[in-house]
Amino acid sequence: MALIDCPECGKQVSDAAAQCPNCAYPIAKPKPTKQQKSAEKPKKPSKKLGCFGTFFIIIIVLMVIGAISGNDDKKTPEKPIIKTAEQIRQEKLENSFSAWDGSHIALTKLIKQSMNDPKSYEHDKTVYWDKGDHLIVRTDFRGKNAFGGVVRNWVKAKVSIDGQVLEIIEEGP
Repeated sequence: MALIDCPECGKQVSDAAAQCPNCAYPIAKPKPTKQQKSAEKPKKPSKKLGCFGTFFIIIIVLMVIGAISGNDDKKTPEKPIIKTAEQIRQEKLENSFSAWDGSHIALTKLIKQSMNDPKSYEHDKTVYWDKGDHLIVRTDFRGKNAFGGVVRNWVKAKVSIDGQVLEIIEEGP
């Protein structure tokens, strides 16, 4: 602390005093130094986004990307897909066979209907020969007979392009 002269009465007063003790004149505080100014300034809190803020920004970015890519689809008109007769025929053939094990779906159903224990049916392999207007399909399978023993068997059938069994040609033990 330092002593300063009172601007009103001229007597010496402490610079820490709020007013002069003699005349009650308010004492002006001295201007702070640069070091005091920097020490007294409150620091601004840093702006952190946090989880919610980051999530919100990611959602906005994804929406902008979706809007941009969505506009691209509208600019280019879709061309109709024209399939040839051969492509349509091939699709019909593919839909007749199981994607899981390659068995002919309708023939498998027919075989199971004629079995003693349809739950015991196990597909081994299926092959087919394309005859133009129909297929010849041979399915090899295993299943339980009337005595409970597992036996191998096969069935050869004439099948339409649409997948319908037209007739059973041969069966074997």
